[in-house]
Amino acid sequence: MEMNVFVVDDEERQRRSIVKHTAWERYRMRVTGEWESADEALADARQQQPDLLITDIRLLGTDGLELASRMRTINPRMRIVMVTGYEEFRYAKTALDIGVDAFLVKPILFDELHAVLDRIYQEERAKRLTTRETTEMKEQLDAFKPIAQEQFVQELLHGLVVGEAAARSRADTLGLFAAEGPRCAATIVIQGDRASSLPMEEQLRRERSRLERAAQEACGSLLELRTTSQRGNIVLILQGGEAGEFERDMMRCALRVGEEIERLGIDNARIGIGPPAAKLSQLSESFRLAQRAVNLRLIGCEERVYSWKMLMEQGAGLAKSLEELTDDFYEMLGAGDSQNSLTLLGELLNSLAANLRMQGTELRSYCMRLISGAYRAASEIGEAHRRFGSERKLWEQLLECREEPELLQETVRILRDVSHFIAERKKSHAQVVVQKAIGYMNERFHENLSLRSVAESVFLSPGYLGALFRTELGTSFTDQLIRIRIQRAKDMLLRPELKLYEVAERAGYQNIGYFTGLFKRVTGYSPKEYRDFHGYTQAE
Repeated sequence: MEMNVFVVDDEERQRRSIVKHTAWERYRMRVTGEWESADEALADARQQQPDLLITDIRLLGTDGLELASRMRTINPRMRIVMVTGYEEFRYAKTALDIGVDAFLVKPILFDELHAVLDRIYQEERAKRLTTRETTEMKEQLDAFKPIAQEQFVQELLHGLVVGEAAARSRADTLGLFAAEGPRCAATIVIQGDRASSLPMEEQLRRERSRLERAAQEACGSLLELRTTSQRGNIVLILQGGEAGEFERDMMRCALRVGEEIERLGIDNARIGIGPPAAKLSQLSESFRLAQRAVNLRLIGCEERVYSWKMLMEQGAGLAKSLEELTDDFYEMLGAGDSQNSLTLLGELLNSLAANLRMQGTELRSYCMRLISGAYRAASEIGEAHRRFGSERKLWEQLLECREEPELLQETVRILRDVSHFIAERKKSHAQVVVQKAIGYMNERFHENLSLRSVAESVFLSPGYLGALFRTELGTSFTDQLIRIRIQRAKDMLLRPELKLYEVAERAGYQNIGYFTGLFKRVTGYSPKEYRDFHGYTQAE
């Protein structure tokens, strides 16, 4: 980019000499105006702003100082070189007030002029480079910011941010959660249809897009942020005013989302909502209870909306002991279920924070025990040493932490890395195991199958296989077995020689009433209605 240069001098010979005997292109400059008077220069400056003004301090009419001052109002970044007689040099020093870059004494020595122009060129070039680098850096930061925001939100939801001060500081830095007042988390779970011809990911993508728009409309101003969990479920963070009023508003919001789910005809979607959280660092507890609430659908509850209060009524929301949480964490970690293992890790942190007796050496010892268990789980699938170094090295990283918050954060960082490592390494193996288990269930669906019997067929523990079903299929063992049996029952109902009770028995159900209710819940038809409708269709 070239600089526009104005040369203003009432002595034509000197003005022409400056213009003619300077290699302007060397400094990426070009003379766009040469003037005898200040008024002429000012009139043209409004049409094409000069970037550099070279002017005599004495001009006809307005002097060079006044000209420079008035041109600065047109272009505040304009550079100025003053030409002055030796006897005027002391007077010219007052030009410093308007930021003159250099003074040249008549008669002009062109070596001095060239040195001044070279300095201005280098300074402007450095400015442009700095501006470009700053712009590029800002663009990079702007591009990275959504990623950093998403990572923070996921860590916050899983309880991996230790302390309210740390949560608030990161939120402020990333421009999130600025409003005051309580918040709560809600989660919309979508289950794909295994019988559909569309790939599972495509099914979920289509349904998720529709539900996100519906949730936006249903929640309105209450919806502060929307994200997606690692399993592809929609997570809504709602924010409102006073606690009592907010609780009523958020429940109305959840019910409206449930109505939208029904209106859209998305039968495989359910919403769970957690309690209000007064602090940002408590949002993970709301998310945890929202997840547990919506999982009530797996044990026979038939609702569109599941509230954390339902957990309290059934005793399902009661806090587990530290040892129970630790065992659950190891099970999810070993299964390669990174989402649930991180959620449980957040629960562990909350449990530790509430346990005032576990401090100092005892807390450090417990963190080291967690790391050891995780390292062993990673070692069982190989290459843990190459990825993390020795177990002793991990211990040393914990021992270097002086304060408890630092210790907990370092523990979280290591365990998060181990969890992702195991999940990545187990993904392909888990898919093979689950497919073998499903093959076994398809062959023996009519038998009295249990999670234990199927787990034994693939040489796994029931808990491990159950975790794999949730990780790989997004469903429970029981729901998967029901799907297989109902699909087989649908095929058998097209055979008119089979009586309804025979279809039920061959599908693995001895109680015809239970089979009828289950079949209608899954398909929307009773077995008789399904047979009558599809038999008529086939006859046609």
